[in-house]
Amino acid sequence: MLQSSIGSPIDEQETRPLLRPLSIEWVSRAWLVVIAGSLAAVWCVLDSWNHDMSSQLFKLSEVKGLMVDKRSGMVLQATEPFKYALTLAFLQFAFAGLVFCTLFAMKAAATGNGMKDNLAKNAQSISDWRWPSLMVTHVFSSVLLQSLMMPAQMMSLGLFAATRAIEVPTAAAVRASVFRTPFGGHAPHTVLAMFTAAWVLFFCYSQIAECLCIWSGFGVALTGLPLYFVYALVLTVPATNVVLQESVLVQLKACPLLMQGLPNAVAALAFVPVLFVAHWLGYEDVLRAITMISGHREVYMTILWLCVQTTGISAVTVCLILTVDSFWTIAARSFRVIFWWLRQLQFFYLSSGTLLSVARPNASMWSLGMVAGIFLASTALLTDVPSQKEDAAIDGAKGMGNGKWV
Repeated sequence: MLQSSIGSPIDEQETRPLLRPLSIEWVSRAWLVVIAGSLAAVWCVLDSWNHDMSSQLFKLSEVKGLMVDKRSGMVLQATEPFKYALTLAFLQFAFAGLVFCTLFAMKAAATGNGMKDNLAKNAQSISDWRWPSLMVTHVFSSVLLQSLMMPAQMMSLGLFAATRAIEVPTAAAVRASVFRTPFGGHAPHTVLAMFTAAWVLFFCYSQIAECLCIWSGFGVALTGLPLYFVYALVLTVPATNVVLQESVLVQLKACPLLMQGLPNAVAALAFVPVLFVAHWLGYEDVLRAITMISGHREVYMTILWLCVQTTGISAVTVCLILTVDSFWTIAARSFRVIFWWLRQLQFFYLSSGTLLSVARPNASMWSLGMVAGIFLASTALLTDVPSQKEDAAIDGAKGMGNGKWV
């Protein structure tokens, strides 16, 4: 008995695991961070591909459209650059609308209730003001339409970074109005810290790239009041659209596939008279655009991939909204500059055998600012304390995260 009583505690200590098991709260928080981080990374990759392929498309025909005589070196035929942005926007809206509406029809057929029953459930909420607002903001928040304009003159890098970061407080303000929660359901210091982090990230990357490469337009060069007005829309409308998506999904309990398919289909139909007027006024030759797309395999495949990427960006955005909320979805868009910065560092170290501080001291110094911005964004994320009133504001919706890191 003495030996067993003495040996029992020792045996228990030897069999006890070295690491204490994590609580369910910490495990769920860790999984939420992993899922949200993965979705944000996928969004950044798709956004980068979309940005690069759009630039290649509008420059493609400048290189590929020349036919040169090998003997004399004379240009026999030259094709003008691809400048049919309105036609491309129509194709992207139509493609996304077709994909999401088809998936919604397949889902409705698979549930066994039939298409009419599923439409009847969602049609009850379409008369709400959120649906038309969502459709209008969806048109003007298109990634392509935002690239139709560009500044005719240089802009201060500090002002540029501040305006790009304004999306974060805009999302909080719109969310506060729609969900009736103070500061959009998040602590004021979280909104301020995330805005500062976004400003630091955009400013430091602009200093590293030494240009406004984050914002490149392919259409009309604007200046003065038109530039500020359109630029304000570019910064505020996408954030408003994401908040309205969350409201339609959570408060109106609409199907995510229908929520994406219907605005894209309506936008495609709305672009039909726009294309007709643009063709009639001579702003854009739609027939020439169709001929160029169908006649050049490079242009056709590039546009097809752009449509696929735009649809993927929309799908990932909805997944982010359902995982966290619209505020953190907008905040995650600021992480695109982190992805571009890491991609530049990867290219540098793969193509060079020296240190960044030696070869590019300016980029090395501002890279420390990027690290500080990442640390500040992480602090804002970890110290976020959502409002307790948000549960009532979202109409009792559960299981979607809604910005609560628990």
